[in-house]
Amino acid sequence: MKMVETELNRELVVPNNAEELFNEYKKLHKEERYAQGLESLFQSANNGFAKAEYELGKLYYFGNKQLQISKNYTKAFEYYSAAAEQEHALAEYYLGFMYFKGQGVDFDVKQAIYWLGQSANQGVNEALDLLGRIYHLGYDVITPDIKKAEKFFQFAVDHLYAPSMFHYGLLLEELQRVEEACELINKAAELGNPEAIINYMSRFN
Repeated sequence: MKMVETELNRELVVPNNAEELFNEYKKLHKEERYAQGLESLFQSANNGFAKAEYELGKLYYFGNKQLQISKNYTKAFEYYSAAAEQEHALAEYYLGFMYFKGQGVDFDVKQAIYWLGQSANQGVNEALDLLGRIYHLGYDVITPDIKKAEKFFQFAVDHLYAPSMFHYGLLLEELQRVEEACELINKAAELGNPEAIINYMSRFN
């Protein structure tokens, strides 16, 4: 009986700090001990660990059958916000995206631009690309600004981000810089970007 109690006590030991709790979540998740892992994740987030807050934001944003978490944009927004306030780059991107789409929060393009800008400053390609598209086409109160669009696209292209190669190529086509446009779109297609592949194939039909 004592041996059983000892084993149970070992299982119930909970790491004390937030990072340890997050690492415990990853370990338990890998072992498919999902319920225990999720408890560690919540504890880590409740102790203000940005990676845990971001992880919960992602789980609520996309939903997760293994963990029995349904999509909930309101909760996703709350956790992304908490992580973004601690300068978590991907949380900043998703927070900006949710403001842009009005998911879990009222649509607010200025807040979207702010948080996407924070994320872009940390080199997140998705944020750079979305800002490029917003300034290329204009959106709501944001008027088109080709110079800004080019700047954001170019940063992402420098990171070899295929979607931005395609979107920047479309912008360059509009500017009659056809040779540069074709080079970027072809490169995006080579990297497997679906939009670029369709565009490339349509030119030969």
